[in-house]
Amino acid sequence: MENAETSAVVTRRGRPVVLAPEERQKRIFDALEAVYRENGLDGASMDALAGRAGMSKRTIYALFPSRAALLQAYLEQYGGGFLRPVPAQAQARPLAERLRLTLSPELGRGGFGLPLEILRGLVAETPAAPGIARDMLRRTSDLCRCILIEELERGCDRGEVEIDDVPAAAALLLDMLRPWPVESLLDPGRLPDEAAMTARLDLAISVFLHGTARRG
Repeated sequence: MENAETSAVVTRRGRPVVLAPEERQKRIFDALEAVYRENGLDGASMDALAGRAGMSKRTIYALFPSRAALLQAYLEQYGGGFLRPVPAQAQARPLAERLRLTLSPELGRGGFGLPLEILRGLVAETPAAPGIARDMLRRTSDLCRCILIEELERGCDRGEVEIDDVPAAAALLLDMLRPWPVESLLDPGRLPDEAAMTARLDLAISVFLHGTARRG
């Protein structure tokens, strides 16, 4: 049975605050986002992260032995946030509505499912930790394609669209929905805002459905 010191934040006079593991990890992840956003890749040291999180560097290293391990854990927690499966109670809706329901509310992250600076950090770590790159692709692209494939196959079964190669069509639709990240990585000023992302998504779905409508 967990005691109060391990299951909640404890504040007692003369003793340090003890955080639950989930709260400690969230505080570190929040600090990671802030440090990357404010200092960029070069300034995102473990010292800066520890200072922002209000913890010792030793505490952070006890949880994450390297910056690559920390980014990997962050990716496991927040990666793949761009698309999400359609809820069961909404699967009877028209395909256009279902596709919009797959879109995450995290459009403020530029359609990548991850903050831009975190994405840059993950890319920078891949030469030393190639597993991060594979996991990032699996979470940010492969899972998104699987979600779209499921909805497009459902649309084909219902006669909403006519598609010969559903996986290829899902990959194309994902490219239409999500902006090319290299432009924003090279020039953060090109990161689309929420209004631009919403307009892009509406146009992408409209064009895609027009091109895949049943023939004849």
